[in-house]
Amino acid sequence: MSVKRAAVADEIFDRLDTNGDGVLTAEDYRASAEQLLQSYGMGPHSPKGRALIEANQALWERQAELVDRDHDGRIDRQEYREWFDSLPASEAASGAPSGSPEVMAVLHAQFTVADRDADGLMDLHDFTMWRELKGVPVRDATAAFELIDSDGDGAIAWQDFTGSAAAHGLEALLYGPGRG
Repeated sequence: MSVKRAAVADEIFDRLDTNGDGVLTAEDYRASAEQLLQSYGMGPHSPKGRALIEANQALWERQAELVDRDHDGRIDRQEYREWFDSLPASEAASGAPSGSPEVMAVLHAQFTVADRDADGLMDLHDFTMWRELKGVPVRDATAAFELIDSDGDGAIAWQDFTGSAAAHGLEALLYGPGRG
C-alpha cells in the first residue's frame, strides 16, 4: 500500500472511529448518525433520525461483512487498511464501494437531514454546513457544491448529487475536487 493510500485509509478510519478507541464497531456507526442528528437539533426517533440510523446500521453490516476478517464484530485499522488496499482507486476514495446501495443510502439520509427546510434542495450554506460537520473545510465543500450545481442556480437536489457522483466521482463531491 502506498503511503498516500494508507493516509487516506487512515483518515477515513479515524472519521468513522467516533470514540477514538482504534476499532470500528456498530456503535461507532450509530454514534456518527446521532452526532449528525444532534448537530441539526434532531433526535434519533424522528423520521429523519430513524432513517439515518437505519442507513448507518446497514452500512455497518455491509462493512463488517467485507472487512471484519476475524468476525469479532470489530474492524481494526489493519483490517480496514487491507480491505481498503484491495479496492480499485475509484472506490477507495469514499472508503466503501462507490455508489454501493449502503453508502448511497447513508448519504441520502444525511442529505435529507442537512436539508433543513425539507424542500428537497440544499443551498450552498446547507451543503457547506453538512460537509463541515463531516470535517471538510468550507473551501473544499464550496468547490464540491459548484461541481454539483451544474446549472448554477444556487440549489442542488439529491438527483443533482447522484448525477454529479457519476460524472465526477463520489470523493470529489464529499471532500472537494482534486483531493488526494
